[in-house]
Order: sequence, then C-alpha cells, then structure tokens
Amino acid sequence: MRSLDLAAVSQDPRFTKRATELAQLFSFEFESFDSPDTFFEKTESYKSITCILLDCSKIEKPNEAAGMVQVACQVAAESYIIAAVNSKLKPEDARIVKTSGASLVLMENEFYSTSKLEFVTTQVIRSAFIPIKVYDLMPDTETAFPLFYMMPANKKFLKVAKPATKLNSTFLKKFSEMGELYLRRQDLKNWVEYSRSFNSNDEASALRRCRLQFLQMSQSFLALALMISDQSSAASFALGKELYGTCESFAKSLLTSLGEVKNPFDVINSSSVGDFGSLERAPAIAAYAAVLSQEAKIGTPLEVMIAALLSDIGYLELSPSTSAKLRNHEIEAMHGEELMEYQKHPIYSLNQCLARKIPLSEPMKMMILQSHERMDQKGFPHRINPDKILEEAMLIRFCWELDGKTQVRIGETRPDIQSIIEELANVATSEKGSYSIGFTMKTGPVLKEIHLKTETQWPHQ
Repeated sequence: MRSLDLAAVSQDPRFTKRATELAQLFSFEFESFDSPDTFFEKTESYKSITCILLDCSKIEKPNEAAGMVQVACQVAAESYIIAAVNSKLKPEDARIVKTSGASLVLMENEFYSTSKLEFVTTQVIRSAFIPIKVYDLMPDTETAFPLFYMMPANKKFLKVAKPATKLNSTFLKKFSEMGELYLRRQDLKNWVEYSRSFNSNDEASALRRCRLQFLQMSQSFLALALMISDQSSAASFALGKELYGTCESFAKSLLTSLGEVKNPFDVINSSSVGDFGSLERAPAIAAYAAVLSQEAKIGTPLEVMIAALLSDIGYLELSPSTSAKLRNHEIEAMHGEELMEYQKHPIYSLNQCLARKIPLSEPMKMMILQSHERMDQKGFPHRINPDKILEEAMLIRFCWELDGKTQVRIGETRPDIQSIIEELANVATSEKGSYSIGFTMKTGPVLKEIHLKTETQWPHQ
C-alpha cells in the first residue's frame, strides 16, 4: 500500500494548485481529491497519510466545517489535519472547527498569502525525523524507539533498528561511518530519557547533553512560534506565557551547557537542521548569538538568545513567493513588493510577540526590531542612525550571516565550519561599514579564539 506525505481535498482549482506547488517545492508524495466523499472512499487504499489539507473555505457555517473535520478525523485518525476556513469566520467560530479535531486552522487569506503552510507542512512531514549522533548511542544498550537511516539517493528513511534491539558494536561502527541516524519526532521524549541515563562528568556526556538540550529548545520554540502566529483563535495569553516559559527554561539550560564544552559552535552546527531563510534556523542563530554574547561581553546572553529566537517569526507572514526566494538565497531577485515585504519582517515579528503579550524587556524589543539594521544604513526596516543600533542587534545579524554560511542540510555534505569561522573572524576585525568598530573589536578576537578551538580535535565530537 502507498503512503502519502500530503493529501489535498478540494473542488477549488486554486486550492489544489497551491497544494500541488507546495508538494513540488518540497518533493512531497502527494495526491489531490476533488471532493470529501472521494477522499473518504479512497482513504483505506493508503497505508498512511501524514498531512491532510481540508478545504472548508466555502463553508460559512462553522458547524458544517466542523462536521467535515470530524469525519476526516474518523477516517484518518493518525493524520495531521489542516483546515482552511472562510476568512469571514469570527475567532470563536474558528475555534469550533479547531475543537472538532483539526490539528491547525488557517484562515483562507493565511492559506494563500502567507508562508505558514510551508512552515507547518515541513515540520509535520519533512521534519518528522530528527537527526541524532551515532556516538550518542551506547554499545550494548536498547532503545524504546526505532532508529532510521536516510538513504542518500532518494532521501527516504529506512528503519534499521526496531524498539528493544540491542545496539552492538558492529551496528554502531557501521552507521558511525555512514553518518547520522534519525528518530521520529514523537520519540523525542524517549530519546531524552535514554540520553539522560548515561550522564556523567566526562566530555562525551557534556556534548550529548548540549545536543539534547538544543533539540528540546528547538521543539519548544516551534510550538511557541505556531501559537504566536495563530490567528484562528483569540489570543491565549496564559498559553503564550506557558510556552514562552518552557522555551526560556530550555534556552537557559542550553546556554549553561554550551559554556561547559570546548567547542560550542561545532556542537550547534552539528545539531541544527533546516533551510536557510526558514524559521527552523532560529534556534541555531540564537545559540550562536548567546555564546558570542557571553564570550564577547555584549548584552545579557539569555536576553540576546531569546530575542534572536523571536526576531524572524515574521517570516511566517511572508508571501509564498517571497519566502521561496529567501529560502533559495535569492534575496537579490525579489521584486519591489516582495523586497518591501521581506524588509518589514522584523516589524511583523515584534508585533506578533506584543499581540500575544510575550514578556519581553525593552532592550529585547529593540533587538528584534533592529536585528537587520546596518551601520551604513543599508539595512532594514527603518535604516536608523548608526549610533542608535544596539550591539546586541548587530550580534544577532552577524549570527544570522554565520548560520547562513555554516548550515547543515539533511543528506548533504557538512560545510567546513572551521574555515568559515576563520573567514568571519577576519571580516569581523576589518569590517567598517556594516558593523561598528566597537563591535568588531569585541567579536573579532573571540571568533579567532573559537577558530583555534575548532582546529583541535578530540574524541566523540
């Protein structure tokens, strides 16, 4: 039986076109159905459907839309269901659809004109597997979850170990030579328990702890980002405070752990995945910024870290065409309207945080708003006077550039972070247009020291 990554249920050619283009962009296994009845009849012929796009946008009565969602839940209980609803629905009516079983409700205008669909589907489908280091698995132990290997040729995941399989030295040696293994996102909690059972004071444990906390912070941040950007329900300030607190707690733990390892930049680089220009990159940018903040004595590290996490949440408000060019490093190819939209995203980020009453200090608000400003006034969104730009904001932009050069794409060769850090260290000590002289004097020596550390190799890195 065939498995689908994505299914679209709609009679509207525009809806189907949006879903088809999405599937082509991310190489999803995809099928469209011209009516709910057709979909419900054929559901049993598929082994599984990871994500369903359900078109409820022409239905003006919330109870009817809720009924369609309920039926979809019955026939595809394990699927993630995204319901696109009429933009005229009031928030309380949209909540009815959400409580009927939809995993996510998108207003019709959001479905077509923002990048929330790209973000959510990649998280649900393409990011359903999380990479782990083979050397974080202990010889002759058993896991309570399956392990997978991603085949380079077709990027498909092959199960290589069932739950309760003993991981002998032969198995570990084989896959340590082939690269990383993967676990399902829903098994993260079990991975946390497995990893914590081997804690000790040695360096290998410190590295394992860093990678684990990075994963936990990443997952908590993605949940927070979805909540902040959700327009389908009235603002839940209590939920926002709870999710923010969880994310901040993981960030604080990660910051402490990064200070205990010899080479924090390499740990961050080897732990993060995702595309340039996507919100998935925020945890890596934030972790880099926190380390540099601490080492270069620029701002308060935790505040810098949280501001860096939130500074690009406005990406979710970008149009699909704008976000596609951003993801493909084609900022120069953006036309007038796209460029204007992109350059306003720090404003979108701050406004969304304020709307959800996320507890940000005044400096953190300014860091978010200034995160893409430049000393030569060629930045955005306001091209403010150079003497008004916070060094913390410069640090966030610098780490955005660092991450863009060093990011690891799933299934691709890992960039040489050592040479990139050396290059950026040289830039940071000579740059006079984009960053302030004071900033370069603080960060340049720190980056050179980090580069020297990356040249030193040690076991289990």
